[in-house]
Amino acid sequence: MRILLGALLFCVAQVLAWFQSNSSILGGKLEENFLWIALVFGPIVSVLFAYGTKMLYAEIESLWSIRFLTFGIGYLVFIPLTWYFLGEQIFTLKNVISFILCVTLISTQFFLK
Repeated sequence: MRILLGALLFCVAQVLAWFQSNSSILGGKLEENFLWIALVFGPIVSVLFAYGTKMLYAEIESLWSIRFLTFGIGYLVFIPLTWYFLGEQIFTLKNVISFILCVTLISTQFFLK
């Protein structure tokens, strides 16, 4: 259960980090308030990453495994957000291969111990 909760915390942190990092190019209110978004989301993202790491480490006991898992989660979060908000293509050869590699990384960390 801790591994799923830890992964969920990393998903939420990655979503917030995406907006924190990219709000300055999204237009509208987000672009107008990008500095405030960065300042408000920064501490929240840090706490989510810290608790996510703590929960995953208690279950996996390997920081390398956590790194690979969270890298894959970050990439999988990045793809739909960048497509939806910025209109960038998802189905390029590079993105499809990277997606397959991320799923492989995540699956390896979840199912092999």
